[in-house]
Formats: sequence, structure tokens, C-alpha cells
Amino acid sequence: MNDIKSRINEYINAHAEEMEAVLADLVSVPSVKGKPQAGMPFGTEPAKALAKMLDYCEKYGFHTKNHENYVGTADLSESGEPALGVLCHLDVVPAGDGWQSDPFTLVKKDGKLFGRGAIDDKGPAVATLFALRAVKELGLPIRENVRFIFGTDEENGSSDIAYYTKKETLPDMLFTPDGEYPVINLEKGMIRGEAVASCSHGGKKSIVCAHGGTVVNAVPASAYAMLEGFTADEVNAAIADAPEGVSFIYEDSKLTAQGRSAHASTPWEGVNALTALMKVLGRLKTDDETAALFANAALAFPFGETNGKALSLDISDERSGPLTLVFSIMDYEGGKLCGKFDIRFPICLNVPHVRELLEAGLAKYSLALASMTGTEPHYVDENSDFIRTLLRVYEEQTGLEGKTIAIGGGTYVHNTSGGVAFGCAFPGEDNHMHGADEFITEQSLLINAKIFANAIYELLK
Repeated sequence: MNDIKSRINEYINAHAEEMEAVLADLVSVPSVKGKPQAGMPFGTEPAKALAKMLDYCEKYGFHTKNHENYVGTADLSESGEPALGVLCHLDVVPAGDGWQSDPFTLVKKDGKLFGRGAIDDKGPAVATLFALRAVKELGLPIRENVRFIFGTDEENGSSDIAYYTKKETLPDMLFTPDGEYPVINLEKGMIRGEAVASCSHGGKKSIVCAHGGTVVNAVPASAYAMLEGFTADEVNAAIADAPEGVSFIYEDSKLTAQGRSAHASTPWEGVNALTALMKVLGRLKTDDETAALFANAALAFPFGETNGKALSLDISDERSGPLTLVFSIMDYEGGKLCGKFDIRFPICLNVPHVRELLEAGLAKYSLALASMTGTEPHYVDENSDFIRTLLRVYEEQTGLEGKTIAIGGGTYVHNTSGGVAFGCAFPGEDNHMHGADEFITEQSLLINAKIFANAIYELLK
């Protein structure tokens, strides 16, 4: 190991206790988005977390600025435009239930540091802060400025960065440790849409209502329908040969389907209870058009299909992988069906093209596209010097293979021109992000700081 790497790693090891103390201080702030207050667009707690972080940055000799409590920045140098930016966020999701300890008190146990924000994204922010301290206090010879950017609204749409970029220009080189290693350089485009249909209803044998799903970006784990005029034998006949992995219960005119949830970016990991229910409802023999309505919906969004083939959306490319589609929320009542879906599409497509295919595909099944919003894919060339340097540092520090990753989800840099995700989670790690007992290991906190410090030096030496 060369002298600079040794000095960086020794510095980080020597500051381990201080890093944990700073993380504990930040975790103690329940920086969940709240009601806007004067001068605090996301409420008091995100603003409080930002103030704490900027105080630490000033204490350590960085040049700070609070951008109206949307974003805070800390520059390594007082002058010169930054050539490199590191983007972290200090807001967190609500704690939720099921914790073994207070989510806003950092608890150390068995080499793990538990607390809301430990991995997403206060732990990575602290690792970056001490990486910058190492570069500064060791006097490493870098030729250009570095800017640390702290956001406060990543968990609710990243309006913080949208505000910041209206006033400031992001550096050409930008990474966020709000993802996973080695480097995420490709994020699929995303579409959320709403399909509608209607039919005659009110027959003696009819589907009265049906509902399923709670959020658009997840495979629905449960769904139900209220039926009228059917015997148990008739319903059980429709349930025969039920889709694999789905359980059905019919009781007191209510048919319930239970599957397994998964994130919309990896729909094959789930079992869609809603599309399974639609398939069964389409088999019923109603004396109105309700069963036919669900039969068509089940053809458009078939159970077990995650690539949009029925709508002629089964398109992929070598870098991105396949398009994915999840029919995630449905409400039917009074002859009117409204269904919501989530699409993640490869870089060979764009939003207008997907819309065109969607409208034509839905029309084949008597469905119409009622509304749609979309964002284009994000891609940074894996052969750039920037990415090659990040991968080399990752390999040198971990001994693991450095490679780029394409994902269906979006990271904090999705709407930037050249940003990538670099850390903080390692391959195969489950840190309970967004769940109970979220944690980062003591070792991971240290190795991340070492990786970031070495990356900053190698990029700017």
C-alpha cells in the first residue's frame, strides 16, 4: 500500500469513535419531512439536521452555505468552482414499527450501529465528511475544489436538488453514496400510469366491487372483490387451478387473494395478488359485463408477466436489461375500473415511445390510458475516466470486482447530467433500509470513509 493510502486509512481508523459520535448526533434528529414553516420548506426536523451537519463542517474548517434550508454545501476550498461533488441527504423515512430499540438513538450491538438513517443516508454522509477531513487535514495534494452537498428532501421526490440546480451548477463529476457498490451508472426510465375501462353492471350475478394494492411502486400482496349471486361452488370452480403462489379465501360474498409483495423495480421477486384476482374474476359467469371487463384487464396485465409483453412492451437492451411492468393498484366500483401501473424502461426507449405503445396496447383490451407521468433513463458512460477511477479505488480498497450496475430504481443523481451512485451498501448486504432496525456496520462506516477519501484524491490529484 502506498504512503498516501496508508495515511488516509490510518487517519480514518484513528477517528472511528468521533465518526460514531457525529452519526449518533445526526440520528438523534427525527428528520422526517414535516409541514413547511417559515424558511423551512420541509419542516423543522430536516432543517435541524442540516444545521447540525453544517456546524460540523464549519468546525472542521470547510466553507459552508445554507441554501434556504433546501440544501447545504461545504467546500474544501474557499475559492474555485468545484470539479467534484458528493451528494448526500439528511432526511429520513418515518421510523415505523418493529424496532428493537429507539430508532432515533444510535445503538451499537455486535459490530452494528442501529438507527434510522444509519445506512440511508446519514451514515454515508458522515463517512463522506470524514473522508473530506482526511484529505484536508493530511494536506493531500489535490488540484481542484470539492463540494459536499447535503439535501433534505430525497425521500419525497428530491425537490431540494431541483431547487438547488435552478440556482447553482452541479460539478461535472458527481457521485452519491445513496446507493450501492460498485458503481450504478444506469437507471432505467420510469413511468407511472393509469388505465381505465367501464362496463354495464348491476346484474343478479355480478362483481360488485374490487380493490387491491396500496402503492404504485410495489407488487400488491393482497386484493379482494365483493360478489353477488354466486354459490360457493361457482366461485370455487373459478378458483380451480389458481395461479401458483396465490391463496384464495371466499367467505360471506368476499373473495380475497393473498400473494407476496416486492419492489416494482424487481417484480419477479413478488407474487401479484391483484392480477391473480383479475384472472379468477374473469372466469366467473356474470349476467352483466363485469366478468368480461376483468377478463380483458387480466389479458392486458397477465398474472406472472413482468415484461409488458401483452401490451407489446417486451423490449430490452444489453446495458439496461428488460422493461418491467407492474399492475399495482386497482379500484373497481359501479361499472368503472381504474388501475395504476409502474413501468421501468431501458435506455433504448423514451417516454413518448412508451406512451405510444401503451395507448395502442391498452386499446386492444378495451382499456384507455387516462394519465401518465414519466422520467427518461439516466446513463453515464462506463468507460469514462471518472467511473474507471471509482472502480479502481473500489477494487484496491476491498479486493472485490469493480463493475458498473444497471438498476430499475432511481437514485439521488437520476436527474443530474453526469452523476453516479457509488456506495454505500456492499454487494449482498441487507441493512434493513427503510425498515425496522436499520443499521450500518462499524467496519462499513470506516471502509466507506477510506474509499471516499481515496477516490477524492485519485480523481483530483
